[in-house]
Amino acid sequence: MATALVLSGGGPLAVAWECGLAAGLARAGLALNSADFILGTSAGAIVGAQLAAGRNPEAMVNTIIAETHGVPPPGGMPHYPIAAVMKLPDLFALSHTGEVGCVEVGSYALSASMTETETAYVERMKLVIGIDDWPDREIGVVAVDVADGKSAVLRRECGATIAAAIAASCCLPGLSPPVSISGRHYMDGGMRSTANADLASGFDSVLVLCFHPPGQPGERMLTRVTAQSEALVKAGVRVSVISPDQASLAAIGPRTMDVVRRPEVARAALAHGAAAVDAVARFWEETHERAQ
Repeated sequence: MATALVLSGGGPLAVAWECGLAAGLARAGLALNSADFILGTSAGAIVGAQLAAGRNPEAMVNTIIAETHGVPPPGGMPHYPIAAVMKLPDLFALSHTGEVGCVEVGSYALSASMTETETAYVERMKLVIGIDDWPDREIGVVAVDVADGKSAVLRRECGATIAAAIAASCCLPGLSPPVSISGRHYMDGGMRSTANADLASGFDSVLVLCFHPPGQPGERMLTRVTAQSEALVKAGVRVSVISPDQASLAAIGPRTMDVVRRPEVARAALAHGAAAVDAVARFWEETHERAQ
């Protein structure tokens, strides 16, 4: 039976949580990259690309924890204009109304002043993920076309490097420039949905790692993921969703762009991964048992 791993977006803290969770599971001998297909959105695309390339989750999370001691992450963390960051919640709310809303957000993304060029942005993303070529393992990266508001799952055959595809998936309007791929411009896949779990159709079992902050914003994210998961279940797909536990939520806090919290989030997620290993292992085992 074919399996898929879905990794949600959510900003720099989502990267920390997903890396910590993957490392916690790996310590118990459970490799998330054993899935037949990995689908990543924004932050999830960053983590998914590294897992697909076979990078050790322990090394990934240790890099984040090292930030506690002032060690900068690969590619650095640019200082975004506070006004542009403050505008993001409204942009996400508008884009989540549908394709028309995404087109309006896309227009803003194309016209906004940027602190770095598209070329520099893609090069920085290459440093962040640490790989140059598309991995042999199947991976899809979700982005949104700024012109028509439609989602796209970018794969090896999209005509761009994996760094460009991931840069497109991570392009927050007003913070980073839309990325040009095969004559189209793309922005953050999270403009459609945080996880885009419904785009993992065609698989027998789907494991979703859904990052979210505490409070109402997180509840809204979970509501959309729940609806997508229920649609998959109705289509006969087995779905399991993992979201931050209480310790992780406390570490995340209300500001998902607060990069100084990344080590704390990673540590909490490590413990969460260790605690979740039995449930995840059971989910994969049941999947393989059905295939026999």
